[in-house]
Amino acid sequence: MGSIIEFIDARLREDEHTARAVDGERRAWREVLAKRLIVTLAQLPDGGGREDRLLRCVALCWADHADYQPEWIL
Repeated sequence: MGSIIEFIDARLREDEHTARAVDGERRAWREVLAKRLIVTLAQLPDGGGREDRLLRCVALCWADHADYQPEWIL
């Protein structure tokens, strides 16, 4: 099992591939960018649990994926 960050990164790479396949799909690209920014912000030092909460929110987008881990549920 990988980490939640590895899981999210793999899903975002899949989404980027899909966005490339759909020429001109700007919304898909904006969504991938927004999620990548959230993941980046979540990894900044905080100490208050923000990282965990933000990453769980992003991962929830793929809760039906086979690699999603139930302990990531909000």
